[in-house]
Amino acid sequence: MQPVEARKEINAWVARATKNLITEVIKPESQSVDTRHVVGNAIYFKGEWLAPFDKSDTAEREFRRLDGSSVEVPFMQRPSGSYHHVACHDGFRVLRLPYKATSDTYNLKLRYSLPSFAMLVFLPDDRDGLPGLLDRITASPEFVDDHLPPGCVPVGRFRVPKFKLAFCHYGIADVLRGLGLRLPFDMFAAEMSGIAVEGDGEDAAMFVSSVIHKAVVEVNEEGSEAAAYTEESDDDLGCSLYDDDYTPPPKLVDFVADHPFAFFIVEERS
Repeated sequence: MQPVEARKEINAWVARATKNLITEVIKPESQSVDTRHVVGNAIYFKGEWLAPFDKSDTAEREFRRLDGSSVEVPFMQRPSGSYHHVACHDGFRVLRLPYKATSDTYNLKLRYSLPSFAMLVFLPDDRDGLPGLLDRITASPEFVDDHLPPGCVPVGRFRVPKFKLAFCHYGIADVLRGLGLRLPFDMFAAEMSGIAVEGDGEDAAMFVSSVIHKAVVEVNEEGSEAAAYTEESDDDLGCSLYDDDYTPPPKLVDFVADHPFAFFIVEERS
């Protein structure tokens, strides 16, 4: 297959696999006359919130960037006194937004065997605190799990922006080398006979020259949709409001994501 035809076929496959969230990952300039193989992987995720946001509550508010500038963006909101999975820690807060199960949630055996997904939002207290928070998150593999909300709390001001994020990273190979994965990128030491065509005489010279990663995430009132290439409830969000012995509700907790934050879409059962 010729390079142009191969590029078009790969991009068409990626578009189908990601429901057209990603339509192009291989650009003409990313190919060379020496390119013989492209190994691709694509994932697609579309989740509905366990309790969707009311579109009539969405309003334009100011979002402050890291450079100090600001922009008006639509914020999804909840009424004061509603309950959410929010945890307050030293210097940051964590929000857990669970997704609705996509199959027969009335079948208990099936329900607890299905994957369970949620979006986690790590929000620094300081408007310029994201870099420092990311350093803390990446310093320990257990950091995210250790700081998840243990339950629900009543919120005061609650705002999360709608957003669509897209990025393409062509320098993943350097990142992988930095993590210690060097052999596949060594043109003299790489051993790719497992994917080479037997007898083509070229397997000895095959190595990985580049790794491309592209991702798109869109979050709105209904839920989120994401793609990457390389229990039913009403309004209580699945929260148990009180124990058997009634205790007065705690102080209202604010969660206003009006400055840069980190987010993760996680599978919680495995």
